[in-house]
Amino acid sequence: MNGAEKIKEKIIADARERAEKILEDARLEAQGIIKDAEKQAFQRMAIMTEKAKEDAALYKQRARAAAEMEIRKSLLKTRQDTIDEAFAAALDRIAELPDDKYSGFIEDILLRAARDGEGELVVNKKDKQRLGQQFIDRINARFISLGRNAKLKLSSDDLDSRGGFIIRYGEMEINSTLEVILNMERPNLEAGVAAILFGGE
Repeated sequence: MNGAEKIKEKIIADARERAEKILEDARLEAQGIIKDAEKQAFQRMAIMTEKAKEDAALYKQRARAAAEMEIRKSLLKTRQDTIDEAFAAALDRIAELPDDKYSGFIEDILLRAARDGEGELVVNKKDKQRLGQQFIDRINARFISLGRNAKLKLSSDDLDSRGGFIIRYGEMEINSTLEVILNMERPNLEAGVAAILFGGE
C-alpha cells in the first residue's frame, strides 16, 4: 500500500469516526430531548391532574353549599307558610266565635278605639245580623256610664272583612278589622307562635 492509499484510508477512517461520533451525539441529544419532553409531559399531566382534583373539590364544595342554601330556603319557606296558616286559622277562629263571645270581644276593642263625638260603625253583613242595633245601644249606654262623649250609629254600608269594624268620623276612619288587628299584633306574636309550632328546632 503506497502513501497516497494510506492517507486516503486514514481520511475515510477519520470521517467514519467523526460520523459515528456525530450520530452518537445526535442519538444522546435526541434521548435527552425525549426524556425532557416526557418529564415535562409528566409534570404537566401531574399539574393538570392536581388542578382537576382542586376544581372537582371546589365544584363539590359549591354544589354542597348551593344544596344547603336551597334546603335552608325551602325550610324557611315551609316554616313561614306554616306560621301564615296558623295566623289564618286564628283569624277564622276569632271570626267564628260564638255570638256572645264575639260580641264581648268586639265591645272591648270598640270601647278602646272609639273617639269622642258621633261616629258611624261599619261591619260586615254577618256581624250586622248577629250584633244588630241592640249591640249599638249597649255600646252607647257603656259610653254614657263611662262618662264619655261618644256615640255610634250602625252604617248601612257593609264591610268587606272577616270581622271587626271600621268607625267613620267624617273623612277619618279607624280601621279595627280583624285582619288589621292581627297584622298589627303579628310582629309581637310571631316568635311565640313559631316556638309553639316548631319547639326547639
